[in-house]
Amino acid sequence: MPKEKFFTDTDFDKQLSIGDSLVFDKADLRILRIELSWYGTDLDVCAFMLDKDKELPSKDSLVFYNSNLRWKTTHPFDSEEFNPLKGTVSEWDENGPYKNRHKWLLNTLPLSPDGSVIGSWDDASEEDDDNQECQEVMHVLLDEIDQRRYDSIILAAAVAKKQILKGERFQDAKTPIVKIYNADNDELLAEYRLDQEFPGKDVVCFGEVKLTPNRMFWTFNPLAESYNGGIERLAREVF
Repeated sequence: MPKEKFFTDTDFDKQLSIGDSLVFDKADLRILRIELSWYGTDLDVCAFMLDKDKELPSKDSLVFYNSNLRWKTTHPFDSEEFNPLKGTVSEWDENGPYKNRHKWLLNTLPLSPDGSVIGSWDDASEEDDDNQECQEVMHVLLDEIDQRRYDSIILAAAVAKKQILKGERFQDAKTPIVKIYNADNDELLAEYRLDQEFPGKDVVCFGEVKLTPNRMFWTFNPLAESYNGGIERLAREVF
């Protein structure tokens, strides 16, 4: 039966189900690392920064692969010293080190307006390989969330446009698993599997970060809400 679970409880086995709420004291946790791993089709993970009316207050409150707000990490993604939390805010400069905007996007991470969400880089294979594990990672800096502007953060995974054109849908992402970590010490807080196949759908909202009504605790709520129309549909019609 779904229930609230504190990650500090001695009987918590780190397993979540849809409908559960993972609860943690604001003093116990600074940064969440949220990982989605799967096999098969290419997925893009994004975050919708929503106000109290469950709406996007601005275009840049959608943190996704094409965001104009970016985070340039101190070291390249393929470096042994790469740390997604170390870097600076980056703006596109046609006279900068990258010859075009596309290359700049490929070498930076999407960023929320308040700096609280650092988005993922695309870790999918260039080749179709159902046996290769794919993973995307997002970080949520809880202390940086602008609580006057944002009430919740919805995390979603959408099938990449090129794969949709091939006829693939979310059901082609095999064994998707969400893992939530304390980014400061790499402690696994909880995990859950998206067991539903979501037939015919191409985007799934899989999690929510939210303050409790008394604003004393953070909660992570596993979701399994599916739609058609990708990230654009969510941005234009749902949120």
